[in-house]
Amino acid sequence: MAPLIENNKLKMIWLKLVVAIVLLLATIWIVTGLVDLTSLMNAIGSLPVRTMLIVFLLGAVSWFLRGLRTYILFEKVPLAQSLGMSFVHNTANNLAPMRLGELVLPALARWMGNIEFSVGLTGLVWIRLLDFISLIGISVCIILLPSAGAIMLVLLAALIFLTPLLMAVVVPKIQHIWLPRILEKARDQLIFEARNGRRLQQMWRLTILAWLSKLVSMGILLAALSGIPMTDLMATILGAELSSILPVHGLAGAGSYEMGGVLGSSLIGLSPILALEITIQLHIYVLSLTMVFGILGVLLLIKRTFDV
Repeated sequence: MAPLIENNKLKMIWLKLVVAIVLLLATIWIVTGLVDLTSLMNAIGSLPVRTMLIVFLLGAVSWFLRGLRTYILFEKVPLAQSLGMSFVHNTANNLAPMRLGELVLPALARWMGNIEFSVGLTGLVWIRLLDFISLIGISVCIILLPSAGAIMLVLLAALIFLTPLLMAVVVPKIQHIWLPRILEKARDQLIFEARNGRRLQQMWRLTILAWLSKLVSMGILLAALSGIPMTDLMATILGAELSSILPVHGLAGAGSYEMGGVLGSSLIGLSPILALEITIQLHIYVLSLTMVFGILGVLLLIKRTFDV
């Protein structure tokens, strides 16, 4: 039975890769028929140097903060290696199709810190939960800021300060829910994370700051390119970023990222073509940072390999 299961898993991976390649090619074909990619690239290149520097630095801060979060999550792994793990994991997640890149983090945790794969996988689920709450909460507050004003600032402050307290109360409740034996260990780890107040506060603050840096960098970039207020563009950014949770997307997020941006833009009444253009520019920015920090992450891990 084991060889059959392995063969089925291998076939499923190959199927995902084929679908991902088809989605990538289909996206390129559709995009080139609807927009002028050369003009989009020229628009990015014509931005003031100061704007590009601010956008890059804010994006870089987001990557480093996520690396620090990985350092806290896997205490056995030294800082430089934790940064390398985080950079490579996020690079794989941005480039690999069908969520396959997510498995890189528990695999690297096992290699770097001799941490059980199941423990690394549960840690991944934990940080993704923090990411989801942060992304939704911050984006909604920014979107509604022009109409609600100070109320949204109060809600944002409540999100930042009260979420860890709510998690400490709510997550341990799952202890009384029946789960298959294979999931009990994962549940115990999640409860441990929720009850470990100092560690949770550190990871939550890093998550909030990472998303604030990322969202502001994206907002500044798109506002400079389109002339649309940053608060309005947050719907586009939210749609594009939430597309990453979908189980189906092409290589480097092709197709789903653009679709998410267009759907998000429909909430503020942008035309589909304009929405597609700014989402493509956003995608180019994300992939540019991905390549820079992916290379940096590989170099950090290679250094560890030779040091050993």
